[in-house]
Amino acid sequence: MSKKRGQLSLEEQKFIEDNIGSMDVESIAEYLNRSTSPIEKYIKENQIFASRDDRKDHEILKHKLHGKSFWQEITRQFDEDSGELEYFENTWINLVKQFREDVLAAEELQIKQFITIDILINRSMKERKRHISDTEKLQKEVDKEYAKSDEDRDIPKLANLETQLSFARNSITNYTNEYTKLLNEQQKISKDLKATREQRIKRIEDGKSSWVGLIRMLEDEEIREKEGKEMEILKLAVNKAKEGLSEYHTYNDDKIDQPFLLPETVADDE
Repeated sequence: MSKKRGQLSLEEQKFIEDNIGSMDVESIAEYLNRSTSPIEKYIKENQIFASRDDRKDHEILKHKLHGKSFWQEITRQFDEDSGELEYFENTWINLVKQFREDVLAAEELQIKQFITIDILINRSMKERKRHISDTEKLQKEVDKEYAKSDEDRDIPKLANLETQLSFARNSITNYTNEYTKLLNEQQKISKDLKATREQRIKRIEDGKSSWVGLIRMLEDEEIREKEGKEMEILKLAVNKAKEGLSEYHTYNDDKIDQPFLLPETVADDE
């Protein structure tokens, strides 16, 4: 049986919302006799979360984004009413999740540029679509005038329509060229971002196999700070465990003793 196509019905939308927490996208699509694409699109556009933890993670990442130094500039660049600001937020959060929230400051700027260009591409394509629609309407008007006899033809109106038609066609070409240029820039940023991450991951992997690699890995300030925090937490955990094992403990044979004996941990028997 062929898959259903077209817009999701209200019943289908409700089914997705009610079952996303207990069914994966493939199972939902199979039940609705749909492909996964419209299901994933509906979930993404409406920010439907499979669990409270997913919603919490989304809100935490959104809050972190709003705390970035460049966020105020983003709010001045993009319009909230058109949905561009929300699009930036959701795309940012999804990309950061994709990178498992392991993003350096330089990578954040690359992601910002990537999303900015993506929004500009969307703008360009919307304008291109509008000019295509205008071209079709103007062409019909021009054809309508040319269909008239020479005596009934409105020459000034026809000249005006021809000018508008030429402008609309040039605009389509300009927006197509702009789209191509923006797309090339976006692909370049995507390539640079991938190269940056692969280089950092390789440095981490090298650090696991050699002393020189470890030294190079620790040259990265973010990694060095992360390792330092983990070492400090480990030190606190060791001290806590050492303190607990220095106390008297009752064993299964009812004998009482200190599991961890050192000169500084031996308790006063009295």
